[in-house]
Amino acid sequence: ATGYGVVICIREAMKKLGIEAKGTTAAIQGFGNVAQYTATNYIDQLGGIVKCVSCWDRFDKKSYTFYKAGGIDPWYLMTITDQYGMINKQEAAKNGYEIQDAESWLKQDVDVLIPAALEGQITIDNVHKISSQVKIIAEAANGPTTTEADEIIKKNQQFVIPDFLCNCGGVTCSYFESVQNDANFYWSEKEVLEKLDEKMTVAFESVYSMAKERNVFMRDAAYMVAIQRVVTAMKLRGWV
Repeated sequence: ATGYGVVICIREAMKKLGIEAKGTTAAIQGFGNVAQYTATNYIDQLGGIVKCVSCWDRFDKKSYTFYKAGGIDPWYLMTITDQYGMINKQEAAKNGYEIQDAESWLKQDVDVLIPAALEGQITIDNVHKISSQVKIIAEAANGPTTTEADEIIKKNQQFVIPDFLCNCGGVTCSYFESVQNDANFYWSEKEVLEKLDEKMTVAFESVYSMAKERNVFMRDAAYMVAIQRVVTAMKLRGWV
């Protein structure tokens, strides 16, 4: 659900930026649950190409980036990935994958950059390595960008989908599960995904509209929308 929601946000951002989704390229950090389904949905839903993913190698105690110029096959990579999200380097190399260094995902000439693993991965020390071709940074991980790096990204006018908007598909579906359990009435997968698409689209639109209306960065707009909703709820309850 989280990966599906990430791709919905990317889709909506592309609409706003006038980007034709089909054929666009992405680079992803990570290959756990979120990254895997972000990759498959980026290809299935948008018709895009994922150039690379990365993962932590627990034997070598370091990360690697798995790259293919024509695009990776995430379905194949999942068959050679263990339960910890580690891709088998030897099998990948046999199938034509280039095994590159840990930060290679960050330097790719792609349209969309998707940090989907750890916090604090885009910093003041490496933000300059991001290609000028990158138009969207979709934060599938929690807190992947430091505040100092944010300032550089603002100057470069690269569109950021902030983490607690971009990756909220999972918690949204948790809410759906709660509603279904309370009602003892269960929806099909198709219904769940339709409802998730609707919720994520509305959430994105709310943040984007705030960013345009107040002329602020998307991250600031997301906080403003969240705080405004809390204030409205408190007023309706007579708390303030």
